[in-house]
Amino acid sequence: MLDKTATPEGRPSAGVAAALGVLDGWRAMSWADAAEAAGRATHLLWDHWNCSGAFEFLAAHDEAAVLHALSVGHRVRSEPRSRLGPDFWQSRVDEFRTEAAYSAALLGSLQGSTSLITERSRKAIEAVHQWQRLRALPFAWQDEVLEKLSPDRRYSWRADPASALPSLDEALRHAEPAASNGTPPVPGDDRSLLAGERGQDLVSRLSRLPEGWQTEAVRRMANGVTPLTAVSDAAQSINIVRVFGVYIAWNAPSPPYPSRPAPRA
Repeated sequence: MLDKTATPEGRPSAGVAAALGVLDGWRAMSWADAAEAAGRATHLLWDHWNCSGAFEFLAAHDEAAVLHALSVGHRVRSEPRSRLGPDFWQSRVDEFRTEAAYSAALLGSLQGSTSLITERSRKAIEAVHQWQRLRALPFAWQDEVLEKLSPDRRYSWRADPASALPSLDEALRHAEPAASNGTPPVPGDDRSLLAGERGQDLVSRLSRLPEGWQTEAVRRMANGVTPLTAVSDAAQSINIVRVFGVYIAWNAPSPPYPSRPAPRA
């Protein structure tokens, strides 16, 4: 069973590091213990940020990243175990471990975390620039970029296997010179949907997210997550973090975003 002893008073960072250390071995644990470890790490991390008073001083994309990590940890902990388990959640648990470690490292809660902060911060800054590049494109090319990053539709008429998807940077580098020359995208050949329709929907949904969440979604796209998943996960996370007392303006009347988590009872 997991160690459920309280975090040492005055040492919340030690509790966060210990909880994440337990989760490092989640594949050798029962799923019940793995889910419990994720939940414990989530709440300790949330408490640490809340007690520090530093959350509101984060860049908007890092606020979104911390809150998304909390959301993923909460989902791992609370989804019905009768129908979900390690095979379903493997990528989510690994994502939570990485993002929770980065969130803790931002507060100096993990020893030897300098390289993690540096690399993860580099990716966040790259995402800021990539989102600026995407927004600078005409709408038709924004649609095309997100469409290029999306896998073939399940009921496509094509018989041939789908080609490998480009990276976000590759899709942007393809779109930028054509867009600057005024060349429109070439219509797709998939008959199951009007050309660009899915891309238009994705661009619209992405643009409705708060700005920091848009950047975080773009970072995840650059990391290989499909646009639909990145945007849907962001929207879901914005809803889920209400359980931590965090209300974000796009889907809640108050308080306005950014919002510092309220203390837990």
